[in-house]
Amino acid sequence: MSLTGVFFVFLFLPAVIILYRLTPDRFRNLLLLALSVFFIAWGSPADILLIALSIVFNYFTALELDELRRSQNDAFKKVVLTTGVAANVALLIFYKYFLFFMNSIGGVLGTEFHFTVPPAPIGISFFTFSAISCLCDVSKGDEPALRNPLDFALYISFFAKITSGPIVKFREMAGQIRQRSMTAESVEAGLKLFLIGLSKKLIIAGSLGKLFNAVRAEQLVSMSALTAWLGALFYSLMLYYDFSGYSDMAIGLGRIFGFDFAKNFDHPYTSVSMTDFWRRWHISLGAWFRDYVYIPLGGSRVSKGRIIFNLSAVWVLTGLWHGANWTFVVWGLYHLALLLLEKFAFKNLLKKIPALCRGVMTFLLAVIGWTIFFSDNIAYAGRYLLRMIGIGGSGLADRTGLFYLSGGGILLAAALFGATPLLAKLGNKIGEKDNTLVQICTTVFFALLLLGSTAFMISDTVSSFLYAQF
Repeated sequence: MSLTGVFFVFLFLPAVIILYRLTPDRFRNLLLLALSVFFIAWGSPADILLIALSIVFNYFTALELDELRRSQNDAFKKVVLTTGVAANVALLIFYKYFLFFMNSIGGVLGTEFHFTVPPAPIGISFFTFSAISCLCDVSKGDEPALRNPLDFALYISFFAKITSGPIVKFREMAGQIRQRSMTAESVEAGLKLFLIGLSKKLIIAGSLGKLFNAVRAEQLVSMSALTAWLGALFYSLMLYYDFSGYSDMAIGLGRIFGFDFAKNFDHPYTSVSMTDFWRRWHISLGAWFRDYVYIPLGGSRVSKGRIIFNLSAVWVLTGLWHGANWTFVVWGLYHLALLLLEKFAFKNLLKKIPALCRGVMTFLLAVIGWTIFFSDNIAYAGRYLLRMIGIGGSGLADRTGLFYLSGGGILLAAALFGATPLLAKLGNKIGEKDNTLVQICTTVFFALLLLGSTAFMISDTVSSFLYAQF
């Protein structure tokens, strides 16, 4: 089931809110779990079995880790934790990376392997990372295990976050599963955030996506630098509005039912360094790798060589997390190189550059990275990057580029403005004025968002969430 579908928005969600409001507190987790199962089974019934097996395995592993921690049996606790994490990683590797690794090995050996792997279950990266978070947090004593298996199953499968995150760490959600409250204020705030995310995903990302797809359909051999840059900008902003829109929707849905999930994007395109950018982009993924990979490896409190190794491990894994393709690995190494240069080579120099210049430079570097990200293979990425600097193709500009600029320039400018904090600050300032006129304007604004989003739903011109594949 899609969160942007007519069925979800106009039937499933209203019914869930009403049922949840009428259900006694002690049965609300059970209701959300049942609805989450229905949500997953709607489009992928076969996924239920695998997710259920993952839930059972991790539930009992977490209970065992909790008991071992209480009894201070650290040696066996380490064995259980390692086994549990390895089992989850093995599941992820089998479904997402087995064929990629085998094809890569076959390419090196000059042979071809013939294997068949079932389609990856919905949101496998997200629910697997959630499970690993639980095992690590329970093992460290950051949060006791959930004793009620239904509560644990809800943590893994909650419909708001299972398809595309955010990755809510166990220690952040377990307490809220045990106790939370649904209020009129939380429902209103959640619905507003959901509508903002819905419109970002459908209206803005959808419109940018059409422009990007048109550019991708152009012949690369004759593409001008202007066309190539416009395509890269369309994609960069499309990806931001697509994924930040989904995150807003998921966080809004959680808030409706009393969950308080942290924001997943903080205007990353206004960052003044790549380090700053990765503190603002997909915050939950960065925090996950920091807490469960980087810090356990030693973090920054080790030698310079070991820091480079730790960062390299994180960024290779970050690249692979996004997909089984060498372009994602190269994209991860690209950001690794930028972060290492910032951290060691240009640390003092960057401080002397005006913030505006650093901001523009960071944005352009991010856009260049996304061209590697959206490319089907390394060769295409290389040719596309050459077109962006005017090598090959039809020079710096041509009629095609001017056509896309005239047709998408206003949308591009609006999307760039919307990616800054200015619009959010304006909305918050208006919201502080509690009077009848503001309330009427706010109601009309959100009604228009729903109307516009509905038009895109019905026209069916928008692709599924880009991050649903992860």
